[in-house]
Amino acid sequence: MGKNGLSRRDFLKASAAAAAAVVAARNVPVTSAAPLRQGMYKEAPMLADLVAAGDLPPVEQRLPVNPRVITPTHEVGQYGGTLRRAFKGLSDRWGPVKLSEEGAIQWDAPDPENATLVANYISEWSQNEDASEYVFTLREGLKWSDGMPFTTEDVQFYYDKIFIPQLHTRPGPLQVGLTGEGDEGIMQLEVIDELTWKVSFSTPNPLFVLRFGNDTMGMIAGPSMAAPKHYLEKFLGDADTADQALIDAAMAANGVTTWQELWYESGPGDARGPINFFFRNPDLPVINPWRSLNSPLDDPWVMERNPYYHAVDTEGNQLPYIDGMSHALFQETETLNLWIAQGLIDMQQRHVSSANFTFFKENEEAGDYKVVTWKSATTNAFHPNISHPDPAIRAVFDVAEFREALSIAINREELNELVYSGLLEPRQASPVSGSPNFDPEFETKWIEYDPDRANQLLDDLGYDQRDGDGYRLRPDGERLAFTITYSEALSNMNPDEVQVVTSYWEAIGIQISQQVLERSLLEERNRAGDIEIGVWPVDRSSVVMGDPRRYTGTIDDGCWAPNYAIYMADIVYGDGTTDRPFVLEPPADHPVRRIAELWDQVQKEPDEATRNALFKEIMDIHKEHPYMIGTVGEDPAPVIVKNYVGNVGSGFINDDTMRNVGIARPKQFFIRS
Repeated sequence: MGKNGLSRRDFLKASAAAAAAVVAARNVPVTSAAPLRQGMYKEAPMLADLVAAGDLPPVEQRLPVNPRVITPTHEVGQYGGTLRRAFKGLSDRWGPVKLSEEGAIQWDAPDPENATLVANYISEWSQNEDASEYVFTLREGLKWSDGMPFTTEDVQFYYDKIFIPQLHTRPGPLQVGLTGEGDEGIMQLEVIDELTWKVSFSTPNPLFVLRFGNDTMGMIAGPSMAAPKHYLEKFLGDADTADQALIDAAMAANGVTTWQELWYESGPGDARGPINFFFRNPDLPVINPWRSLNSPLDDPWVMERNPYYHAVDTEGNQLPYIDGMSHALFQETETLNLWIAQGLIDMQQRHVSSANFTFFKENEEAGDYKVVTWKSATTNAFHPNISHPDPAIRAVFDVAEFREALSIAINREELNELVYSGLLEPRQASPVSGSPNFDPEFETKWIEYDPDRANQLLDDLGYDQRDGDGYRLRPDGERLAFTITYSEALSNMNPDEVQVVTSYWEAIGIQISQQVLERSLLEERNRAGDIEIGVWPVDRSSVVMGDPRRYTGTIDDGCWAPNYAIYMADIVYGDGTTDRPFVLEPPADHPVRRIAELWDQVQKEPDEATRNALFKEIMDIHKEHPYMIGTVGEDPAPVIVKNYVGNVGSGFINDDTMRNVGIARPKQFFIRS
């Protein structure tokens, strides 16, 4: 067993399964469970009533010929009910997304000991010897939530109208697996027939399928490489299929002035617009288990079941079991904690912090729930921005000895007790124990509390003079002072940790200010590249190769080198700078250059051993002089589950790479009557 119950076997099984699914050359299709016999399907009573009234086709006509078969975690469930949850509004999109996300290929975990990638709304996929070509086949009879057929016309539409036009408006690392170098590396699409399509690349792309596990590589929340043509083509203002009346009405309803703004939120290519994002558009046809009923600006935001959902359980019951979900709006974490204690939350993993573990346990009986424990693949961390626009700040942060001083000035044992009741593990920001990338030397780098050495390091760096208030001065006479910018929505990280770390850094003579932002504003500031010290957990630390953006620096809520990283994305991938107010060329010999080059090589290397060695070199760069300052992590992640909610298992890996709550397959959760 790993520390805090993290099982090495869990991670290795998941990684081995992923490797088996995406690394070995494939001449034999990968398929899902055998379909059940037609005529043996059952459905929710609310849908049966609609069928009886003539308002909905029979379930056999709504399901594919070969539906996906999902094995329930504990038992075949019951139909009905609305699952009560909570969220923070429009910026908190990933909670609802991960609950209902549908990629072509998904992680599937019948239990915590077995996780693998499986065909979802496709029936099979295959790849050639060097992983430069992939063939996908849709399930026959697959339908959108409005009953319209889902065919390769929707794949072609996505490729022509969404993927290609937006190809050069997003940073390359965010499109991992979709492009190679320059225009020659663009993914090519060939539609073979109504159900089958092939994508090909000019170079090997062995991680392509692995990326489906944590990124639909298409529309937000799915599907992958497809979009509902029959609906969205009406909103393309430059297409022959455009319906100007619909476009005008949508622009007026959403307060925008161009049709393009219906397709994006913060900038071209972000795919979170009021028309093409199910979270914001109740009218958008989906293939998810639930569809939106209203706007996320409403309280509560509500989802209802999709009558055409493509999966059944082992007894032929069409999923999902639960009729719908309701998300109540909250701003302060204390509000959510109170709702939990009052029994107002049926199932919640997001925003449930291990720092409040004792409180949750004490209120189990009063709230009629149980605390189920999952396994976090996360380390809390602070991110000095070595690519800050101010050259004086860059010069301070981009020195290993300065970051070492910051790190060893933190009393992690005390921090753990003060904020997390001793439940977490003092560690450096690095792959977690059990991960195939775990390195015990990396985990313990610069974590021993040594304020004397921290002070000496700062003295030796030239910050040995202090002002009348005891704060250190830079050589230019300015006070050594920085601002920590963070959001109170810090995943499972408790904002109180910021106060404690601030006190440690003040104790060694560094003046620290704090700025709290709403999460979407935090991401906007990080894209601007001007945060001095950011705060966000280093997640995605289980199957790290599945999403290494914490370590490449190209993710919007981690800011150790955003301006350097996006510059390198432009150099390596030929795009990436369009929506960035500021980018910066790293020095010629800077390690961030090597990181970008190595990751580019990793994505193209078909040989597994060589690929792993290249990826280890990326990890070793961080290990040599950590850029992200980890504090504590590997926490037992608490999940609140009402006593009448079934099939929410315990012991699952809680990591974005494996889709957090999504790994437990919410479509098979149920509410006991």
